[in-house]
Amino acid sequence: ENAPVDEQVRQSFASSLDHLGTDYVDSHVLHGPTVRDGLAPADWQAWRAMEEIHQSGGTRLLGVSNMTLAQLTALCADADVQPHFIQNRCYAARLWDKPIRDFCRPRGIVYQGFSLLTGNRQIAKHPKLVAIAKRHGRDMSQIIFRFALEVGMIPLTGTSNPDHMKADLEVFNFELAADEVAAIENLSVG
Repeated sequence: ENAPVDEQVRQSFASSLDHLGTDYVDSHVLHGPTVRDGLAPADWQAWRAMEEIHQSGGTRLLGVSNMTLAQLTALCADADVQPHFIQNRCYAARLWDKPIRDFCRPRGIVYQGFSLLTGNRQIAKHPKLVAIAKRHGRDMSQIIFRFALEVGMIPLTGTSNPDHMKADLEVFNFELAADEVAAIENLSVG
């Protein structure tokens, strides 16, 4: 517990491999920086240890979570291994993280959004979203998840309800029109 951060990362990773009974994992995630602004030395120590694990074949993909655009930009500027994905809590009030998604797209970084439903409950009652849902005969969660797919986001869901899982998978059999996507993306503006 008093070990340096990089050693803690290596120890935790080794423990995870042991518990999982495997010699590699598909992805390894840095769950948020330790500071609100910028990246602290501890964040860099953790990332460098993760890079070493990746380069030795211990993990196929590296990712980050809960980063701002400034933090992600700083990481990408100095990382030896670019993050393959970012998992962020995604709010309509913040334009569904569009600036971060725009940063990620040309770099091949996959944007994964979570709390799309629980973090946006107030949006579910928005007249524009209600009209779109009615037009497609879908519920709000399906419209929001379909929107996420349309803008290149992977929607992450934590449901354990079989009916919700089934409904979530039904987002692949319809599409939103471009003006509907634009309306949803800009719900929090004006």
